[in-house]
Amino acid sequence: MSELIHQFGIEWKILVAQIVNFFILLVILKKFAYGPILNILKERRKKIEEGLLAAEESQKKLGEAEKEKEGILTDARKESIGIIQKSEVTAREKESQILTEAGKKAEGIFVEEKAKIHEEKLKMKEDIYKEFSVFLKEALAKIVEKSPQDLDDNLIQETLRELKEM
Repeated sequence: MSELIHQFGIEWKILVAQIVNFFILLVILKKFAYGPILNILKERRKKIEEGLLAAEESQKKLGEAEKEKEGILTDARKESIGIIQKSEVTAREKESQILTEAGKKAEGIFVEEKAKIHEEKLKMKEDIYKEFSVFLKEALAKIVEKSPQDLDDNLIQETLRELKEM
């Protein structure tokens, strides 16, 4: 074996020194390079995990917000339907009230006009009776050949009563 070592040109003192140097370099690299790199990787892994957890939590909150939004929209739709139905009922009641008031006004106008017509009719009858009484006095005066003052007012009134009854 020593022939083999000698044939390759390996010197054991240099080999031991190289092994010691390798271990010193290994310790230095582990302490100053590999250790900080591992710490950086651990911190990144931790941040990524926190980011993933935050993303999951955000997704949950987004889902809850969507559900809440749907609930609010459903409530708003129900409320708007209720308001529309209430306004339709109010409109129907108002329409009914307006129609009732209009009917009452029309009935009042009809009653007033009917009363006016009745009054005018009575006035016309009175005018006709007055004119007819004058005409009747003159006709009776010609028939009886007496003056209109001499005629009996009772006779005229009786004739007028008979005309009214007709």
